[in-house]
Amino acid sequence: MTRRQHRQQHLSRVLATAGLWLAGAALAMPPLVESPCDGRPVGGGAPLVDAAFRDAALRTLQRLVVHAPQRPAHGAIRTHHDAGLIDPQGRAWHQVSAYAVNLGLLGALPVSPAVLPVVADWLHWQARHVATSGPHSGVVPDHWVRAGDLEESICPPGLPAERCGDVDAVDSTAATTLLLADAYLRHGGAPAVLREPAVRAALESAATAMTALTGSDGLTLAKASHPVVYTMDAVEVIAGWRAWARLQRDAYAQPQSAVNTAAAATRAEAGLREQLWDARAKAWRVHRGDGPLHRSRWYPDTVAQAWPLLWGADAGAPGRAAAAWRQAQQSWLQPHWATRTADPAGFWWPAAAVAAQCAGDEPAARTWLARARQRWLDPKAPFAWPFQVSDLLWLLWFADPASPAPTLNLSTRGDLR
Repeated sequence: MTRRQHRQQHLSRVLATAGLWLAGAALAMPPLVESPCDGRPVGGGAPLVDAAFRDAALRTLQRLVVHAPQRPAHGAIRTHHDAGLIDPQGRAWHQVSAYAVNLGLLGALPVSPAVLPVVADWLHWQARHVATSGPHSGVVPDHWVRAGDLEESICPPGLPAERCGDVDAVDSTAATTLLLADAYLRHGGAPAVLREPAVRAALESAATAMTALTGSDGLTLAKASHPVVYTMDAVEVIAGWRAWARLQRDAYAQPQSAVNTAAAATRAEAGLREQLWDARAKAWRVHRGDGPLHRSRWYPDTVAQAWPLLWGADAGAPGRAAAAWRQAQQSWLQPHWATRTADPAGFWWPAAAVAAQCAGDEPAARTWLARARQRWLDPKAPFAWPFQVSDLLWLLWFADPASPAPTLNLSTRGDLR
């Protein structure tokens, strides 16, 4: 994720004329897919994720893609290759989470241009499935694809009613949709795809959804039905605003709109610092108005300390985000978090390994990756649950680009046949 493709010259001239340097600075800030720290070993040498591990991860992504031309499910990508639900008739259903898939593809794009057609199909799938009304308007609610016939549903038989058509966080889902579209363009995707009316409308709807959730401090609520401002969401939204500004400038030739959107990112970052940083504890609050940090709780308290570092969202205070992570992990060294699954829910959180590398703790990153390699490349159960597609973002951050890029064979339906 160190392949930077800055496209700043035109807007810089606009901003110079307008004197809006503050908004220009916000637009210039890189999103997560070009993290402010480098995934390469500090002393040089081979990447921390080797080619075999990288290519196995890309093949896993291939297995998750639904290939069904002329069907509504075409282009969907499953969260995991195992079924997420078995209905009362014994039929398997696979979850499709827009947020998780967006993150996974953000990780794959910088290392494999071969995924560009996959991203285009996914953007088309999202455009066909975005909610146009209701509490989740502007984003794609969770969908389910039935194994065998590839039928889709937002409420398959046996799914609890409260999960039907749900979205965990509208603000983050919208932000990652914009981030993915921006990354698609910057990594060689066809601008014509983003200019298709349906795709453009879906992206504009995502931006509208973020706007609707934004308060006077620039920060977004997770969703209307859960009016909480989270640190982890806030940093993703800041990056999402910057991505949307670049798209407005580069894909849609809307320089003034780009300036306005960049200003939204600046307001959100100011809100992050003012509302979500606990100066006394020298830590990020889990959410606005939260009490003391529970340092003995891995998620969300400890993990939240990594997010501003990973997304480069605290540029106004150099070194603070890294220091917050270093302090947070002190509660998890006996035994070291990199040698075990710290989350009681069983999730691996590869983002912690990226945070370690960004904070200068390469040995911890190497230790975590060695354990993940052994588990995820187990020939009996490769990339077994709780691995999920979003983990590809963090894993592939450590990898070099494939050269030549491996071809993704999309002529099969993977495990869904």
